[in-house]
Amino acid sequence: MMLPIRLIWLRALPLVTVFMTDAAIQAHATPLSDAAILLQHDMQQELGAQSALTRPKQTQRAMALAHDMLDHASAWPQDEEVMLIVDRAPMVQMMWIVLATPAAQRLTPLGMVAVSTGLPGRKEHFRTPAGIFLNDGQIYGYRALGTKNEHGIRGNGEKGMRVWDFGWQTTEDWRRRGAVAVVRLEMHATDPTFLESRLGRADSEGCIRIPARVNSFIDRHGLLDRQLDLIVQQNDPQKARAIRALLGASHMPTPLEGDRVIVVDSSNPGAQLSDPTMAQKMQDSFAQFLAATTPQPAGPAQASGPSASATIATAATPPAAPAPAPAPAPAPAPAPAPAPAPAPAPDDWPN
Repeated sequence: MMLPIRLIWLRALPLVTVFMTDAAIQAHATPLSDAAILLQHDMQQELGAQSALTRPKQTQRAMALAHDMLDHASAWPQDEEVMLIVDRAPMVQMMWIVLATPAAQRLTPLGMVAVSTGLPGRKEHFRTPAGIFLNDGQIYGYRALGTKNEHGIRGNGEKGMRVWDFGWQTTEDWRRRGAVAVVRLEMHATDPTFLESRLGRADSEGCIRIPARVNSFIDRHGLLDRQLDLIVQQNDPQKARAIRALLGASHMPTPLEGDRVIVVDSSNPGAQLSDPTMAQKMQDSFAQFLAATTPQPAGPAQASGPSASATIATAATPPAAPAPAPAPAPAPAPAPAPAPAPAPAPDDWPN
């Protein structure tokens, strides 16, 4: 009897894009700022927000876990700004647009939306990393090309959809107890025909899939672009041109624009958080292993390694480099190319 009920629930999700969490807002004595009221009004106008379903218990758990994470990491922002909080728990799969007030250390949810995070158990599928992830301007991200793979899937959604790239991160490796895997964490839209209707359940390779309308809203209002807009104001014309080209002419940032996504897991509050330093070391070790063991073609050296946009496990704990096979020739292996900000791969991955 459970299967038909679950199918009915999944089909109903796309009909309600965003639920406004009015009850959670009213629980705080401090009124919202004018900028927050304006942002919430824009959400209602642009996303068709409704207040019929607020899910107060799930909202409360997610806010508490995010609050503890910010406290433990001393990662509260200096000023009031918007954050995105994702609960990757299999039975939740929600993202909240949240107003963070550091002076009072308060998180006020403005609305929430069904998303999809990683579903482990299949090849190249891993649980979405947990932790605090900054869009700090080190990696700009990119826009979807709208291309289809051999199955007709547009992995990053329609052409022009924004893709936020949070770099290499660690997550649990379901294949070995106590091991970790390296994944490339991105947040993006998904195929509007085949996959957007599946939002609300764990479904991705490890990235965070969001609805197209929410993608456009976050993009247009700059909810994660605080650091990028600060770079534009600096005296670096080349960087400013690149960022303006990415943000586009419709970029109208809210005064509350932020720079972070927090991923929590209410089904496992003690989940291991991502360690980006370990992830980079593991990725570098893997790149060195490939460079030492892969025959080099004649002519200019070609970069090799996993795709930048795919969430692919490349190593496990401990983060030691695999021992390379003995080389048939004494010639030294070429040094691997640096990997802090690789170019985006074709967006035909269903990630």
